[in-house]
Amino acid sequence: METSRYSRFILRHSVAIASFALLLTFIGGFYSYKLYRNLRPDLQELLPTYARSVTDLNEIARRLKSVDNLAVLVFSNDTKASKRFVNDLAIRLEKGPREIIAGVEYTIKPALQFFKRNRSLYIDLPDLLKIRKYVNDRLDYEREIRNPLNIFAETNIPEPVLDFSAMRGKYEARTSSFDQFPDGYYATPDETKRAILVYVPGTSSEMKIVRSAKRFVENTIAELNPRSYAADMRIHYTGGIENILDEHKALVSDLDLSSIVVSVLVTIVMLLYFKSIRGTLAVILSVVTGSAVTFGITYFMIGYLNANSAFLGSIILGNGINFGIIFLARYLEERRAMRRAVVAGAIAIDRTAKATLTAALAAGLSYGSLVLTDFRGFRQFGVIGLIGMVLCWISAFTVLPSFLNLIDRGRPLARPRAVTKREPGRISTLLFRHPGVIWMVTIIITVLSIMTWPRFSPDILEADLTRLRSRYSLEKGSGYYARYIDEIFKRYLSPIAVLPKTKRDAAEIAKVLKTRKEKAVKTNPGSPYSMLASVQTLSDFIPRDQTRKLRVLADIRSVLPEKLLMQLSPSDRRLARELIGEKLSPISADDLPSVVLDRFTEKNGAIGNLVLVEPPLGNEIRQRTRLIGFVKAIRDATDSVAPGTPVAGALPVSADTLESIARDGPRATLFAFGAVVLLVAILFRTPRITGLVLFALMLGVTWLSGLILGFGIRINFLNFVALPITFGIGVDYGVNIFQRFRQNEAGGILRVVRETGGAVLLCSLTTTIGYGSLLIAQNQAFVSFGLLAILGELCCTTAAVVALPAYLIRKQRRLGTPAQAEPKPARDERRAG
Repeated sequence: METSRYSRFILRHSVAIASFALLLTFIGGFYSYKLYRNLRPDLQELLPTYARSVTDLNEIARRLKSVDNLAVLVFSNDTKASKRFVNDLAIRLEKGPREIIAGVEYTIKPALQFFKRNRSLYIDLPDLLKIRKYVNDRLDYEREIRNPLNIFAETNIPEPVLDFSAMRGKYEARTSSFDQFPDGYYATPDETKRAILVYVPGTSSEMKIVRSAKRFVENTIAELNPRSYAADMRIHYTGGIENILDEHKALVSDLDLSSIVVSVLVTIVMLLYFKSIRGTLAVILSVVTGSAVTFGITYFMIGYLNANSAFLGSIILGNGINFGIIFLARYLEERRAMRRAVVAGAIAIDRTAKATLTAALAAGLSYGSLVLTDFRGFRQFGVIGLIGMVLCWISAFTVLPSFLNLIDRGRPLARPRAVTKREPGRISTLLFRHPGVIWMVTIIITVLSIMTWPRFSPDILEADLTRLRSRYSLEKGSGYYARYIDEIFKRYLSPIAVLPKTKRDAAEIAKVLKTRKEKAVKTNPGSPYSMLASVQTLSDFIPRDQTRKLRVLADIRSVLPEKLLMQLSPSDRRLARELIGEKLSPISADDLPSVVLDRFTEKNGAIGNLVLVEPPLGNEIRQRTRLIGFVKAIRDATDSVAPGTPVAGALPVSADTLESIARDGPRATLFAFGAVVLLVAILFRTPRITGLVLFALMLGVTWLSGLILGFGIRINFLNFVALPITFGIGVDYGVNIFQRFRQNEAGGILRVVRETGGAVLLCSLTTTIGYGSLLIAQNQAFVSFGLLAILGELCCTTAAVVALPAYLIRKQRRLGTPAQAEPKPARDERRAG
């Protein structure tokens, strides 16, 4: 038979193409290795570089000494030994290199001593005036009752009263967050758990600094030998730095495991189906070539992988191998029909290239739809996926034919033999016998799926990003031990940082936030401002009205006699003596203890520009609408004073991520659908076949939506990707089935399912294996993607291979057209559908 010019060229130059492919595989593999060494699991790497949370975080990291910490937890029942260990460790860590250790906190004892010594200056001026008035009134009262003229008088002289207990309670409430630490050390009340906060320069995304800091801390601890202090002493790590290290470690582990699982399982199922070691090896080598070149190009285009794009290797392998499977299935079919290898290769190229190219472009454009978004987590995924699908198709129709042409020259891959009938598989048998039942079940499932649509709500987006972390971290690592930090500090340890350029703006922003909180608590408890747990500036630690306070204190000290003190209750007497203790001097910012001052000091030495905003410690902030509203409220208040002021932290990054997904996800999904419709229309051109392919796709998508809404599956920054790519990958099966149906419509859809269904199901199985490898991942975001993608795969495959063929067979029979008879199985043939 006559073959196309392209087919003849490929088969004529098989040796050169195969050799060049192996060279490209080696080069691409080398740069793929370098690419995978630069994994960036931090959430901010998923957002656009111009997203406010990202630019704000970069600006604050540029100005502040540190924005994140490594929390070292020390557990021991020997509280004296653990205190001694903490002291020794802190001294050594404070001597660490400034480029990796920005500071160390483990006690507020110096701060407590400072505030105790100057406590009188922190009493509100009206309260000091009350005390002075009480002292003067008390002196007058003592004089009156001791006046001889009043001794026998019947005049009632009222005794002045001042509730020192109430006043003490007022100020103890203000300092309760400091008093909770035993002896000023960061520890639980029983002191069996202690914490040291090691601050690291830059952001947690700077992996080189993060790793160096952790290694320095571990080495320092090893040198001290905790067990030499107490036999039961244990060390654990948590905090932002340990979070990112845990996620990075889990990411690498998941990638290694998924790559092995996909490679082994795909090889096994192909061997079981094709029963050809050499043919299977040829297909795998061709897809490895396409994948290696894809990630080699990615190294030069992007240079790193984020939490979304990191696992694309397994996905591209599982999806990209489909083109080779369809090609090899047709090639072996032609070889068994007694055609020569060259002719079989040419026919396989000519008869499968168009449908598989359409499927590749549909899948590629579905990935490519993500490129239209601003969300980097989507965009990078889309770029790599698009390139991967195109290159895997090119490899399947250049490298694979060349490999097959070379390895099929000696002992043939398949024995030539006449084939009259193919053994019916379970699916084709089921279709022949029960098309009506299958179609009724299809209608019922579709109606039930549509009935779930009213359940849709924006809250379907997952706001609690801790649920997407690695399972190891949550069960045994940083995520697990974070509960002990909460137990020790009883507050949010990583507040939102607001950093204007002047102290005046900082003071005004804090004032606006506090005012709006007070108003919200009184009039609108549901307002985001009511969730403000704390708003702090440096000025909160510097007493106000110091000159007048010092004058009032001097007045009290000058007139208060010892005999008057003796008339007070013991507790009030002690309070009064502390009040009028040593003579005080005005306090400036420079006088504050370092544990306070360092927190508000910038790299250039500027102090007092920072505002720290703490959210509530609990699940309230993990609700999508509450989180987004909370961050927006802080930005609104900040911008009302100084527009564009950086507002940075983990919560703004999370809020921007949720908003970006809600904005970009539907856009990518609609574009993917439009691209698939256009491609299918161009390929088939006839409205009938085009409609059948798209109807099968929409059936699968409808079922998938029913599963998501019916079972309450939450959508997140990663598994959202499964929605647009379901259009491209899901239409693949309908395209292959109905392309063959169009070529031989007279033979009926049942024959197409018998002849092509096996290869299509194998394609679906390899794709499902790629997704399924993520179900055993530590990273729960990977698991969520794998689950949703598998559901989409099963829905679309079932619709194309089972539901729609059942409809066509049923329709054929209702119209009175003779249905194709159920064939008798041939003894020497295996199932194909």
